[in-house]
Amino acid sequence: MKTKQFNKSVLATSLSLILGGNLVSLANAAEEEKIEVIEVTGIKGSLIKSMDVKRSATGVVDAITAEDIGKFPDANLAESLQRITGVSIDRSNNEGSKITVRGMGPEFNLVTLNGRQMPTVGGRSFDFANIATEGVSAVEVYKTTKADLPSGGIGATVNMITAKPLTSSGLKASLGLKGVLETSNETGDDITPEISGIFSNTFMEDRLGVLLSGSYQDRNNREQKAAIDNWIPNVNLAASPNLALTDNNQRADGATWYPQNSGYSINDNERTRVNGQLVLQYAINDDIEATVDYTYSKLEFESNRNGFGVWFNNGGNVKSATINENGTYTDVAEIGGDYATNLSRAQYENENKSLGFNLTWQASDALELQLDVHDSSATNGGAGLGSDAFLIIGNTFCGFCADSGPEFGPNTANINVKSNTVDGSGIPLWGLDLIDGQGQPQAELTGADIGSLFGAVTNDTSENDMQQFQLKGEWVNQNDGFVNKVSFGGAHTKMEFRQTKAFSQNLPAGWWNWSAVHFPDDMFERVGINSLLDGFSNGNNKAIDYYVTADFDSVLHLFETIEDTIAPDIYNSGWPTDVNGKFQSGPIDNDSRVEEVTTALYTQVSMTFDVDDMPLNVLVGLRYEKTEVTSAGLERPAVSMEWVNGNEWEYVYATDQSFSQGEGETEELLPSVDIDYEIVDDVILRASYSRSLTRPSIEALGSTKNFIGNPKVGQRKVEVGNPQLKPYVADNYDLSAEYYYEEGSYVSIGYFNKKVDNFLVNVTTNETVAGLTDAFIGPRAEQARQELIAEGIQPSDQAIHDRINQNMGRDAGTRIAGNTDDPLASFAVSRDVNLRASRLYGWEFAVQHMFGESGFGLQANATKVSGDVEVDRDVVDPQFALVGMSDSANFSAIYDKDGLSVRLSYNWRDEFLSGFDQHSSPVFTEAYSQVDLNVNYQVTDQLVVFFEGLNITEQTQRVYVRYPEQFLNGAQYGARYNIGARYTF
Repeated sequence: MKTKQFNKSVLATSLSLILGGNLVSLANAAEEEKIEVIEVTGIKGSLIKSMDVKRSATGVVDAITAEDIGKFPDANLAESLQRITGVSIDRSNNEGSKITVRGMGPEFNLVTLNGRQMPTVGGRSFDFANIATEGVSAVEVYKTTKADLPSGGIGATVNMITAKPLTSSGLKASLGLKGVLETSNETGDDITPEISGIFSNTFMEDRLGVLLSGSYQDRNNREQKAAIDNWIPNVNLAASPNLALTDNNQRADGATWYPQNSGYSINDNERTRVNGQLVLQYAINDDIEATVDYTYSKLEFESNRNGFGVWFNNGGNVKSATINENGTYTDVAEIGGDYATNLSRAQYENENKSLGFNLTWQASDALELQLDVHDSSATNGGAGLGSDAFLIIGNTFCGFCADSGPEFGPNTANINVKSNTVDGSGIPLWGLDLIDGQGQPQAELTGADIGSLFGAVTNDTSENDMQQFQLKGEWVNQNDGFVNKVSFGGAHTKMEFRQTKAFSQNLPAGWWNWSAVHFPDDMFERVGINSLLDGFSNGNNKAIDYYVTADFDSVLHLFETIEDTIAPDIYNSGWPTDVNGKFQSGPIDNDSRVEEVTTALYTQVSMTFDVDDMPLNVLVGLRYEKTEVTSAGLERPAVSMEWVNGNEWEYVYATDQSFSQGEGETEELLPSVDIDYEIVDDVILRASYSRSLTRPSIEALGSTKNFIGNPKVGQRKVEVGNPQLKPYVADNYDLSAEYYYEEGSYVSIGYFNKKVDNFLVNVTTNETVAGLTDAFIGPRAEQARQELIAEGIQPSDQAIHDRINQNMGRDAGTRIAGNTDDPLASFAVSRDVNLRASRLYGWEFAVQHMFGESGFGLQANATKVSGDVEVDRDVVDPQFALVGMSDSANFSAIYDKDGLSVRLSYNWRDEFLSGFDQHSSPVFTEAYSQVDLNVNYQVTDQLVVFFEGLNITEQTQRVYVRYPEQFLNGAQYGARYNIGARYTF
């Protein structure tokens, strides 16, 4: 009887043993025969090793392996993974972040570290930006699941493998130095450092091993962004007098979408990442080996932002507008809208810790037992003032303040007209027509026109503590028979999630009432923006070429002191006495906790049968899982809404918190079958079936009700959790054929089909909440609108607010609370529910070819994904669709010879659905492609110098709602270049 065989690459096998020690199939092969270790590095060696992993695996498995000790093919794990067939990535701040596999988004893919499930914060999707590559020797992507794999990955299970000292005897070490240049950087250091190292050694005749790896990276870059925050459906323009409307709407339902605002932002970011791992191994005797390891990562992020733009008034004072055939307002001109600059500082820290222990006992020649335990945590929280602190400054017209004193200067400019233009490919174009206090045109805003409005701080935290206990066993048949081995085991995993949300509410600083005269004119700076967002098709056609800004800390100082030192009487009811405390930390409004305990048992049998004198390998397994969910939380419910001023609103929360709780329980049987057959030499056919699951998001399992943001008109949102949600369950079918025709060369084609049940659908319904009435549509507001129109005054939000107060005999700027005469406010209430089953299917194509001894090679793959999970962008009602599904393709040309390794890579991901907005409209991320370059030169046997270029064509990113002209946000970054050296001992 034959067993599974393939033509092993000696070089690939030996280097895998040196670096990984956990590529199971190769390690077992090395144990069965003595292999001469010939160390090979470079891109070609990495591709050959990865191919051998794919060939020897059971089921559909792909891998990325290190080129050398301490050298992964890319500076970011996600950017390496995107080169695997069927894998595409999400980018954050121009860096690979999360992965989508075969159309299944980040939350459907489980990421493990050396076979251990790792905690995440804010959800279940793992952010690869937190992990440096230098300590990773390989990453395996299991596209078909098996009984001995932990559950959670319907798309794939991704296992990151780190090196272990006893895998290779003696001293192994590497030190790398890198300079990182971001072409977009403007405020930080142009070149920032990255230092990495790995040290491994064995002692006591290779019975004791120590490995230490670490890295430090500091990175500065600038983000240029454009955004429209919200597209409001079916805005009523009837209250706009003398409206010039061009209506080209061809929709049968007459639906329209109106932009809420439009703006640009400049974000200067600094990211610092520290990673480290310590591994101690001791072979107690020939049969027992113990391993203790500690893994640590910390990412600190700070972003100083200048956002500036215009805010519309929900159709109440429109001068002219154009509606296109899709119902989109593509041109809008409003009278008396708002212009403001948002000075903000976002600061947060991500920290991951994992302490693990592994004991492997070769109980007999046939039986191996393994105990693996780890205690890990992941935390995320704000740093400095909080996760996000912002200060709003803007034009604050006052008709009688022109002679307030030479110290501060006049305050004359008022925005009477704002415009917005959206096309189907570029960014929104908007401008300002300014009129001074005497009604005459004014060229532009100056420091004399700018004052303070309000500020706020958010401080949200997430924690995930995990304890996991795994017991595994493997019995290997020492005699004849079709059974090769039997695997069995169990696991107990306890995860404790906690999320807190704190928001200071809007802290008043003058609002739109005369504050400009109390701020020194020279603290504001005019900044030109001619080159801003010039990577977009119309980025050089901006209608405004400047903005007015100030230093964040200087404005914050005045915010905190102006009440006592300059103008104690103008700030409405005054700045709260605890403002300093609020800017340091706000009270916790919501504290949600979820405990999830999963108990699992599995068994798996590996068998081989002779069919026409060729081995037919069969792996059959069954996994049982029981999950118990307990959720509890404290929440401070909103009891009323207050119209603060203009278009600013706030919730009034209950004084005391209330308690909520819930429970849920699920049980699942997860069978799996993998078959592979080498029909002729070097041609392998594979067929697999498995049932897999992914659990709902942590927020969806909570028991609390969250009031999101401030209740501005058109943006009133509530989220509700449900701890009794069932997991997604998928029946997965895979067929593939692979032809390995030369060393390092193969072609493959695969078909996959997934039927997913219990799909969670985020359903948004318009609902009212007891006690929350809406002053904006009540009788007082309607009376004010009618009076203003009759007097020929534009009924802007501010004018209505002032008139209500005037009619009530109160001072202008007094907050207006809803009363019993006002109708209940309408909220977009979203909740996840298990609604439906859907099917996802597709094809994967891959080729890798090495051109003999020339040194040249190529790697190419493409994935086509389809299914009944696509969204209909014309449908207005809420609908189900799978987020993240898209086609993708990759191409790499390589050269590796005589110490020179070069790889030029092209990565493409088609347009995909990235979510839904608050009105249940689909949100799309447009197709994106990126070109990267990687060059290594072996100066000596120990020294390598290298150059890396990422996004060298400086591609931009664009997101829209429903139709391309409903622009949501776009980002422009630039290229990133790394140059460095690595020395291996």
